[in-house]
Amino acid sequence: MTGDGPIENGVVALEDTRIVGVGPLAEFQDEFANAPVEHFTDGTLLPGLIDAHAHLTLPANRQSYERMAQDSDELMALVSIRNLQRHLASGVTTIRDNGCRNRVTFAVREALRRGYFSGPRLLLAGRPLTHRLGHFWWCNGEADGEAEIRAAVRQLVAEGADHIKIMASGGGTAGTSPYHSSYTSDELRVAVETAHGLDRLTTAHCRARQSMHFAVDAGLDCIEHAEFLVPSGHDRAAKGGMEYDARLTERILRAGTFVSFTFQAGGYAYLLELRQAPGTRGSERDELEAYFDAKRALFGHLLRDGMLPRLVISTDAGPGDTEFGHLEHGLQLALESGMSCGQALAAVTRIAAEACGVANMVGTLEPHKEADLLVVGGNPLKNIDAITKVQAVYIAGERVAVQPVSN
Repeated sequence: MTGDGPIENGVVALEDTRIVGVGPLAEFQDEFANAPVEHFTDGTLLPGLIDAHAHLTLPANRQSYERMAQDSDELMALVSIRNLQRHLASGVTTIRDNGCRNRVTFAVREALRRGYFSGPRLLLAGRPLTHRLGHFWWCNGEADGEAEIRAAVRQLVAEGADHIKIMASGGGTAGTSPYHSSYTSDELRVAVETAHGLDRLTTAHCRARQSMHFAVDAGLDCIEHAEFLVPSGHDRAAKGGMEYDARLTERILRAGTFVSFTFQAGGYAYLLELRQAPGTRGSERDELEAYFDAKRALFGHLLRDGMLPRLVISTDAGPGDTEFGHLEHGLQLALESGMSCGQALAAVTRIAAEACGVANMVGTLEPHKEADLLVVGGNPLKNIDAITKVQAVYIAGERVAVQPVSN
């Protein structure tokens, strides 16, 4: 997934944890004649997939945030282990976690480091920054005003955060509005400047269109969701809707900001169920179909207006019905919206690695990079469904035992 064409009858040579060579078999027959070889007939070898937006501690059990927040930190840690293993089994070898309660994911990463269980590489935000009673407030990352925001960023970095996640708009948390901004551009700028001063990237939850503008003003490195939501005037009972703005996309491109589009979030798994039972819950199905039609339209606009090089497909796994182990749902939606198979795969490998700041380590099959690999049956460049036919997964050159992901 470097942008070059596929290599037929190819070889990826490994030494310890890293890739040392990539090319046709004929180029390696002499140099590695006596090396152990694993053959995958009729398989395709890819970089391990990257999910740039997930919430490891949440169980995707279709309950409200308020109900999920009743779980203890200990239970959330156990949920994380299950979620990690489901994603790993589907070929995801790097996960950017965008918000947990307290220090749960830091403890999970330490358990991974000690070898207590296998799982993907973890890029952790820890507690997301939010205002008092803002989206995800129960994670205990509340920070109001510039002084509190600056102090919160510094503490998170000291605790081990790889990046800083900021709730720039409301979301599904009770009492918040996804149609309105949560922080001003000045407040966001303080978080960005503090994080960058400590060599950390930033990303922001931006469902509201205004929050996307503020994120660009502040210099955020990545925008999550990007739903272009606008309120419906003064009628608080109305929900508002998505209204694409090409000028905003132009601003995002000029700023060099990535967009992490959580395509399948918001009920896609439930919609797939409803499609299997025609005639039942018709109004719910119609509402979900309309919602995902609107997301497809947004995605299509982003593609046509030049966002492809900085457009990431991610899951938002954990909340609602967005289960771990099914990144393929987002890929399928992307194809329905105008992407090619190759472009969709790049959005969950090379481009995702760039957005997460780890392109020097993973995301492509190149010498000197970590040997995080996925082998699937068939050719996903021709049929994206091949991505679900996992034959083998490697982390740092070591093949890991994985259990198939159930549907």
